[in-house]
This record gives sequence, C-alpha cells and structure tokens, in this order.
Amino acid sequence: MRSTTEPPPSSSSLSSLQRLVWRAVLYGLLWALLSSGEGWWFFLMLLPLLLWLSERWSVPLLRLRWRYLPGFTGYFLVEMWRGGFDVAWRALQPVPAIAPNWQRYSIRLQQASAQRVLACLISLLPGTTVCRSRLSDQSGDDAAWLELHLLTDSSDWQQGVARLEQRLSQLLAEESPLC
Repeated sequence: MRSTTEPPPSSSSLSSLQRLVWRAVLYGLLWALLSSGEGWWFFLMLLPLLLWLSERWSVPLLRLRWRYLPGFTGYFLVEMWRGGFDVAWRALQPVPAIAPNWQRYSIRLQQASAQRVLACLISLLPGTTVCRSRLSDQSGDDAAWLELHLLTDSSDWQQGVARLEQRLSQLLAEESPLC
C-alpha cells in the first residue's frame, strides 16, 4: 500500500522504465541468440552499460511505410544473391573480368538518416561499394553524394543505385517517394 505522502510515479518515468525493460529483454534475446545461451554472468555484468549507452546515445528508428516492406525485402534479397553470384563468378574466372574505378553518385534522398541507410545498402549491389560520402547536414545546404568503388565500369551501376534509392524512398515515411 502506498503512503499518502509519496507522490504517484509520473508517466514519463514509467515510460522510461518500460523502455529500459524492453531494451533489456531485447538485449537478452540477442545475447541468447548470438551466444547459444551461454555466458549469462558476463551478459548481466554488461547489461547496465548497454542500457546506459542506449539511453545516452539513442538512435531514433526510421518510420516505414509498411505496404512497401514486402517489395523492398524481395528486391533486397534478389539483389543480395545477384551480387554474391556476380562476385563469385568474377573470382572464379582465370582472368578476372574487372576494371576497377571510382564514380560519384549524387543522392536525391533528403534526410541524412535515409542517406546513411542508402550508403549501407549499396554494397549489396553487384560489384559496388561506398568508400566516401558527403551527406546532408541539418541545414540541407550541401549536396549529398557517395563515392563508389566499382568492379567494372561497363555495368549499369547508375540504374542499380537509382533503383535502390527509389525503393528506399518509397519505404521510408520521412522521404517523399522518388518516382
């Protein structure tokens, strides 16, 4: 029973406590999955640090347009497999079919978080990876670009990156879809 002099818990502290509990459960599930359910004493010692860091440097999750998630997931999986087979095919050739070069791609996405996701996802495209970038700052004054390393210049890398960027713009709720 609560004493009459004790104030009721505020809703913000309750939601903060709920957030910490959910994060602890999520971290516990990830630990169980990645460690095959071993090393719980180490995890319990590490958990306060994980929770403190997640509160201190919380990264907001991107809001999605859920109706585009199945199509984006299918596209992602097809491109991932296609990229893997392309690189494997090139590696198995007696004389590798590569002509490495660098290209710059201007990003049309407006949000810096969406630009970061695009930079991370480009490596799934066949023979393409991001090596340098200039993403939009908060003011949006600077043009954003990615510097890509390509295995060959003959591929249609621009169309592949533009298609990925278009699909990502459809998926992310903060972006206006690029059509």
